[in-house]
Amino acid sequence: MGAAKVGTAIFPEIEIDSTQIRRFVFGPRPSRTLCRVAVWSVLTITFFHHLLVPIQIIGSSMAPTYRNGSLNLVNRWSYAKKPPVRGDVIALSSEGELLLKRIVAVPNESVAIANGKLYVNERPLADAFSSMKIPWEMDPVSLGPDEYFVIGDNRSATIFCKVSKRDILGKTIF
Repeated sequence: MGAAKVGTAIFPEIEIDSTQIRRFVFGPRPSRTLCRVAVWSVLTITFFHHLLVPIQIIGSSMAPTYRNGSLNLVNRWSYAKKPPVRGDVIALSSEGELLLKRIVAVPNESVAIANGKLYVNERPLADAFSSMKIPWEMDPVSLGPDEYFVIGDNRSATIFCKVSKRDILGKTIF
């Protein structure tokens, strides 16, 4: 094949053979390279669809723990062998959206919000975000055997709700 001459100030007379470029890009056997690219693509898509799901934070409901715009990964298999526990930050599916919230109550507990505080089983919840006053009131709610109560870390500007275990996508890993 033909050679092309490239002249620059640093490399004044370099000859580049087009077959060398093809061999560098595609390897000595292009069909094997294409197979490797296909296999790695399938593995990557499978890995990020079924095991680790990327999620971008939109809003301030999980501040200061997670910043608006940050990208995090959710482990979909984290609850395959053990149930979620209080304090876990989870991704959950709600009306076609993915939400990031913290579990504050687990199955068979009761939850209430009174005087700006969160109560679990009639005792104030003592966690790192308890100092933030919640501007809502909520009568006691009992959780069923597969229900969890979740709320954002920014207690003054978040939504809270009880969710079923089947709505939990997984646990955030960072």
